[in-house]
Amino acid sequence: MTREYKFFVTDAFTDRSFVGNPSGIVLIEGNMRDEEMQKAARELKHSETAFVRPLDRDIYDVRYFTPTEEVKLSGHGALSTFWTLAEQGYISNRKSKVTVVQHTKAGQLHADIEFERDKLKFVNVELPVINSINKIDDVEEVSQAFSIDRDSIGIDEDMAPAVIDNGISTMVIPVKNRDMLFAINPKRRRMEALAKKYDCVAFHLFYYDSGKGVTEQRNFSPAIGVWEESGTGTGSGAMYHYLKVNEKLAVEKLIARQGKEVERPSEIVVSGKNGSVYIGGRACIVMEGILRI
Repeated sequence: MTREYKFFVTDAFTDRSFVGNPSGIVLIEGNMRDEEMQKAARELKHSETAFVRPLDRDIYDVRYFTPTEEVKLSGHGALSTFWTLAEQGYISNRKSKVTVVQHTKAGQLHADIEFERDKLKFVNVELPVINSINKIDDVEEVSQAFSIDRDSIGIDEDMAPAVIDNGISTMVIPVKNRDMLFAINPKRRRMEALAKKYDCVAFHLFYYDSGKGVTEQRNFSPAIGVWEESGTGTGSGAMYHYLKVNEKLAVEKLIARQGKEVERPSEIVVSGKNGSVYIGGRACIVMEGILRI
C-alpha cells in the first residue's frame, strides 16, 4: 500500500526564493524506515533534509540526512523546518514568541519563533553546548589543503585553526584577508586526509571584520557529500564560539554572510543566550508536494 508524506523545500537565511541555503522538510505522521529517509534525502538532493515527527504540542522529533548519510543536526535545516511549520500553521502565533523543542541526535534543543502583527518574523535555533576546542598544531597542512599562504591563516599570530563539535564536527579556519577567502582553491584529497586525521566533517573558513561585527565565510563538507554550502548554521555557531573564547568577539550579535561563490547569498544572525549559541534568520518556502513510498 502506498504511503504519502507531505514535503517542502525551504530556503534558509533569506526572504527570497532561490537564494540562501535550501533544505527538504518531510512531515512524518506515521512510520518511515531509516533506509526510506536516506533514499528520500538522496532523491531531494539537498545538503540536508529534515524528517519531522510531532511528539506533543510544540515538541518534535527531528532527524537530518544528507544525500549520503544521517547527521546529528543541521542548523539551516532546523531553521527551515520551524519556519515552515509556523508559516503553514502547524505552530500557531498564540503570542509574540513561541518556544518549541526539537529532539535530535545532538540532544534536546530549543527554537524561538517570533511573530509580529500575526506574521512570522524570525526564527532563532539553539545549537548544542560546546565543551572543547582542539587546536590544530600543523597549520601548514591546512594551508596546503586550501592553497593559501600559511601567514594568511589566523586573526592574530596566536590564533590557529581549531576543531569544534556542536552537532557537526567542524574545523574553524580564520583568514586575515577577505580577498584571500574568495581566492582559495580547496583540494579534495587533502581535505579528506585532514577530516580523517582530526575527526571532522566540515571546514569553515572566515574573515572577521570586528569593526562592523560581520564575517564573510565559506564552508566545505565533502566527507558527507556536500562540496560547498551556501549558508551554514552549525559552522557559524562554531565560529562564534571560537571568536568568543579567544576574546575576539566585538559584538554579542554577529552577522555572518555566506554563499557568494555559489550564487546563493545567505545572511545568518549568530548570538548567545543563557550559555548557548543561537543561529537565526528568515526563510522562504519555495516548493511543496507529496512524497509517495
